[in-house]
Amino acid sequence: MSTIKGKNILLVDDDKDLVDLFKTFLEYDGFKVDAFTDPVDALYSFKKDIYDLVLLDLKIPNLNGLILSQKLKNIDPALLFCFITGNKEFIEHIKRYNLDIDNIIIYKPIWLNELRIKVNSLLSNQQRQQQKEDKDKLLMMMAL
Repeated sequence: MSTIKGKNILLVDDDKDLVDLFKTFLEYDGFKVDAFTDPVDALYSFKKDIYDLVLLDLKIPNLNGLILSQKLKNIDPALLFCFITGNKEFIEHIKRYNLDIDNIIIYKPIWLNELRIKVNSLLSNQQRQQQKEDKDKLLMMMAL
């Protein structure tokens, strides 16, 4: 049975204390974390097929989280995102266009256990989806 421990996470938030806390906590849980407080630095350091999940603050200076997520998605379309925000009104606005947004949002203030649950849930779902796709491909090849 495979595990989600050891997965790579990119963390981007302009709050240095929060970034340090989340990075330490996630590394303690067995993840590999690259953390940035500047979204432009995160963008220029980004490499395709490295990260399994991006934890991204929506409201950050220089390049807001939605724009950064689109730029990263252009580089790596399979990338999985989880957005961090304290702005519930903004999320309500986004819900008009994406009803499933609550599945990929963590609201501030964040309890560390909430972060753990969300990260594990997202990565487990991603892993199950990948295993299903791999199984389907194998079955198709065997049918040939």
